[in-house]
Amino acid sequence: MEVKVKICMGTHCTMMGNLNLEENLERLQLEYPDQIEIEAVKCLKYCENNKAPVVELNGKIITNASAEIVMSEILEVVK
Repeated sequence: MEVKVKICMGTHCTMMGNLNLEENLERLQLEYPDQIEIEAVKCLKYCENNKAPVVELNGKIITNASAEIVMSEILEVVK
């Protein structure tokens, strides 16, 4: 199954670590090139109230996203 990941690159999410998260996901994408689609997007509007960084995974919003959380969710889908 394919996973579509949208990484918020709004100012707050970028400052809270989404650039690092994007790098980690791109490395994972090399292992599953036909199953993971990554898109950097403008602000997803979920970063208020200390919820940044934000990632959308197949339509599911993940707030306070870390590489570990997002990669774990991706692996549940692709394996």
